Amino acid sequence: MKKVILTAVALCLLCSCSIESDQTGTIPILTWAGMPADKAEECFPIAKECGIDWHLGLYGSLEQALHAMDAAAAVGIGVIPGFPEIKDSTEYAVSAIKDHPALIGYHLKDEPETWDVHWLKDLHDKVQSLDSTRPCYINLYPNWAWVEENYKANIELYASEINTQFYSFDQYPVTEKDGEISVRPTWYRNLEEFSAMARRHGKPFWAFALAKSHHLGPPSPPAFYPVPTLGHVRLQVFSDLLYGAQVIQYFTFGGIYDCKAGKKTPAFEVFRQVNSEIKAYSPVFFGCEVKGVWHTGDEIPSHTTRLKDMPHERVKSLEVSGEGAVVSLIENDGRTYLAVQNRDCVNQAFLDIAFDGRVRMFTVDGPERFDRRTIMLEPGNIAIFILN
Repeated sequence: MKKVILTAVALCLLCSCSIESDQTGTIPILTWAGMPADKAEECFPIAKECGIDWHLGLYGSLEQALHAMDAAAAVGIGVIPGFPEIKDSTEYAVSAIKDHPALIGYHLKDEPETWDVHWLKDLHDKVQSLDSTRPCYINLYPNWAWVEENYKANIELYASEINTQFYSFDQYPVTEKDGEISVRPTWYRNLEEFSAMARRHGKPFWAFALAKSHHLGPPSPPAFYPVPTLGHVRLQVFSDLLYGAQVIQYFTFGGIYDCKAGKKTPAFEVFRQVNSEIKAYSPVFFGCEVKGVWHTGDEIPSHTTRLKDMPHERVKSLEVSGEGAVVSLIENDGRTYLAVQNRDCVNQAFLDIAFDGRVRMFTVDGPERFDRRTIMLEPGNIAIFILN
């Protein structure tokens, strides 16, 4: 029943705008901010070229939002606009924008505090009473920004009070200090607790990967986010998907295309490649039900579960070299999948796996026959097996 609910919500979101799209049934990819309204005609075709489906734009006025949405509609991209009138003149704003072909939903608030819940609930309910066909978007803090031990209670408060159609949170785990890349120790705990909350409420969740390098001051050391590599991006988006995320968000579009300079960034091709991989793997992940997630390695991330027994009766052995792996058992459309991810975003790893009988491997080119062998996993990359 939960899978049916999740799939129905996801399809509702995908079909909520009237833009003609060939992406129904795939994981939507969204860029977050970084695209000024006056650059919309230039930027949206670049986003389309990169494989972006939706854009969450922050605008200074309803007029700017409508201008950007016209440019988005021209190339078939949906928009979740944020602008002051949605809060200050809600009836007028919704009536002016609700029939726009590019509209996906309404951005209400980014990273609210717990004391914002009551007024956000009122605003959410008001917008939904004026337009029940499109959802409201509210993005929640990462766990390190709240006291970690309070995080479960805080997100549960939000989910219990505000009846949004989906949940979203941000955390950018790949950091650099003194030339060394590390992954925040808080990240997998965040995925564990947020995905569990979403499952309890029977709704999908959206998660992020970082596109734009930037500095961040205290209280969040180390204080530098590097320019993302292919391994960095794969680690983030595939971990998100292995935990069940139904939309992948990038912060910000400026990390993919420099609107001021009018040119693609060095990371553009990285994101285009990863986006094509997300689309190829969508039959596995879109509308899926995650049955379990485990970790391997000498040390596993805090608040995660170590893989002690085989995740499925058909798996006879599973070993991953190096840093370790994320292992996810997934059901979707009558099939059972096993996904194994290299948890190292810098170094390759080797997966040695054996099955009871023959299985197929789900690749970016589709299913193919698999025989026992050692597989090289590039940094952050995944291998997916069809078990039935």
